[in-house]
Amino acid sequence: MRSALSCLVLLGCILPLALWAADDKPPAPRYVADIELQTDADLSALLSRAEQLLIDGELSQQDGALVLVLHGPVLRSLLRPNYARNKTLVNQAASLSALGLLEVKACRTWMGANGVNEEQLQPFVKVVSYGAGEVTRLVEQQGYIAF
Repeated sequence: MRSALSCLVLLGCILPLALWAADDKPPAPRYVADIELQTDADLSALLSRAEQLLIDGELSQQDGALVLVLHGPVLRSLLRPNYARNKTLVNQAASLSALGLLEVKACRTWMGANGVNEEQLQPFVKVVSYGAGEVTRLVEQQGYIAF
């Protein structure tokens, strides 16, 4: 698994090289990351970088241009009972999801092993059975680019 810093560097270096600018080109590629983040600051930095890439025109508003498959303690920040403490982070992720740029997925396996109740996740977070398996599925069956 890569650290948040590695993901930010990759977002900055790989995405601009891979995206199409002209309308007559195929749709822009979509990206998926299997990320275990430890802190809210890590997730906030990653979301801010994705938002900046959208503003700069390097990512497009298409369904799931960027999929984050999360497992790790940061998932607790996306629980409804923790909204008051994490309002800025949750609103940033929800906004990027609503714009069609970002899909946030949570690993059910990690959640079960760590006592996280999936019914308490924010509505924009989708749950997948096994995070690593979802990344593999997106790459192999839907042509996502893993980073």
